[in-house]
Amino acid sequence: MYGERRPEFDPDQIIENLRQSWGRISGNLPGGGGAKLIVIIGLLIVAAIWAASGFYTVQPSEQAALRLFGEFRGTASQGLHWYPPSPIGSRDVVSVSGTRSMELGFRSDPDRDVPVESEMITGDLNIVDIDLVVQYNITDIEAFLFNVADPGDPDRLDIAQGQPDGRTLRDATEAALRLVVGQRSIDEPLRVGREAVQEETKRLLQDTLDSYGSGINIINVQLLTVQPPDP
Repeated sequence: MYGERRPEFDPDQIIENLRQSWGRISGNLPGGGGAKLIVIIGLLIVAAIWAASGFYTVQPSEQAALRLFGEFRGTASQGLHWYPPSPIGSRDVVSVSGTRSMELGFRSDPDRDVPVESEMITGDLNIVDIDLVVQYNITDIEAFLFNVADPGDPDRLDIAQGQPDGRTLRDATEAALRLVVGQRSIDEPLRVGREAVQEETKRLLQDTLDSYGSGINIINVQLLTVQPPDP
């Protein structure tokens, strides 16, 4: 579970600093009270627009990571919230409870095979073609957003650059599957040992992602098709 920490932010102190700054500025303004009033109204409008941009909503399936001057300060859960907007603060709202999926060896949209991912050598030196789907979710939003520098996945445009479920997840999945298949005869993934291949791949993949501090939890690894490659 996520620990929700209160950000170190004191609105009263900021208001007091603004009041003192305005006192110094208004004392140096030329003209009479009319000019000062216009400047005051303009500044109040700008401040109101800036403050209004700090409101945001977190849905039940989401969580927000809060940053103050770029430094992580805690999380916010479901509901309507206010946090100082840029350039002081920022927030990243991420879906954490929904199940996500990644395809290895094929792409369903558009439908095509990716043999460079799916074809691998078994322990008895045969070649096998495997299509696999990984289901996962996010368990640690701080680790997910800030621990891994990922280049992104061109085949999954909904995955933002920097999030570890891009190339990091795909490469780690392929490496885990190749290691498991390379230790078995072709009959195991083809016929008698599919469940064992799935479970061992899941375990190795989770260990790799945990070593990266990725914040990703692997729910399921499923072999869709296992067959010898075309001649």
